[in-house]
Amino acid sequence: MAFQDWFIARARVSSKPHKKITLDDKMVFFQQLGTLIASGTPLLQAVEISAEQSQSIKLRHVLEQIASRMASGSSVHAAAANFPDVFDHYWIEIIRIGEVTGQMSMVLGELNKQISASRETRKKVKGALMYPTILICVAVGSITGLLWGVVPTFAKMFNDMGAELPGMTQFVIDLSDGIVIYGPYIAVLLVIAVFAIRKYAKTEPGRRLFIGVGIGLPLVGELVVQAAMYRFASNIALLLKSGIPMMESLQTIEGVFHTSPPYRDAMARVRSRVAAGRPLAAAIGETGIYTTMIVNMVHVGEESGQLALVMEQMAPYYKERMETTIHSVTKLLEPIIIVGMGVTIAGLMLSIYMPMFEMAGKIN
Repeated sequence: MAFQDWFIARARVSSKPHKKITLDDKMVFFQQLGTLIASGTPLLQAVEISAEQSQSIKLRHVLEQIASRMASGSSVHAAAANFPDVFDHYWIEIIRIGEVTGQMSMVLGELNKQISASRETRKKVKGALMYPTILICVAVGSITGLLWGVVPTFAKMFNDMGAELPGMTQFVIDLSDGIVIYGPYIAVLLVIAVFAIRKYAKTEPGRRLFIGVGIGLPLVGELVVQAAMYRFASNIALLLKSGIPMMESLQTIEGVFHTSPPYRDAMARVRSRVAAGRPLAAAIGETGIYTTMIVNMVHVGEESGQLALVMEQMAPYYKERMETTIHSVTKLLEPIIIVGMGVTIAGLMLSIYMPMFEMAGKIN
């Protein structure tokens, strides 16, 4: 065998399979499925080919089950709905629209763009929050280290000297004693509390509580509203472009807000009012949780008969506003965290040195 033949025999015609399902795996599936359907491949065969091409072992298994259900007469969206941990409720609604309208290729392409845009936004959010998170961890670690390792040494020295301690110093020593004695239990309780809160936040009552409270808070509420406006604008544009009637589009948008109860309930009220003959702009304006900008632009779109186009242009606006708000919040957090850490550490050090200064004054 020639030297180059050895490499040819090992041509990288496929990537290395992996067990988990990543967002990239899902995006590749949607892209492949859309391309296959656009080329005239029957839907069932397209799913089967996509399953064979998937580098995720778990996703491949899921797609094979979906293909099996489809072969038994199920629709692709109904089959995919059996795997909510893989496919979001919103994605399934969009796939259903593609099946109903016969524009699966176009709908999957738009869905892939939205997923990609959402991923980029999440990356920017994580990147923006990285530095404040590191600062908080450093601050908590530094303060805990002082209370755990430094303060007890000085406390023992003051105790051996029989010094009378100021109230501030005694408070810090008592806090240090509590950290040393109960520190492991506090850490375990914090971990349990975080886990419990995260799990509760994924339940219906939890979503209602956290989103309902968050929507009225400064900055946080602005982000919640802007994210909701982006989802509304981008999805109503996609649905109307696909030829979906207004009432069915609103029903689908209600499903898009599946994880946001305030907006899901508001969309249900909007749908009932539009069904009763109210204009869409008036209906969403009456909910009180849509911005004036989006209400006015919906009105312009309705009047001009170009609602899909107007909403398609509004979606990037709200995406940029979200990113700008997040950037502003992180820039505001940085000095607050730094100043807070500095003041706290300075207070701890002052409480330690105060008795030493007093004892030095008595010696003089």
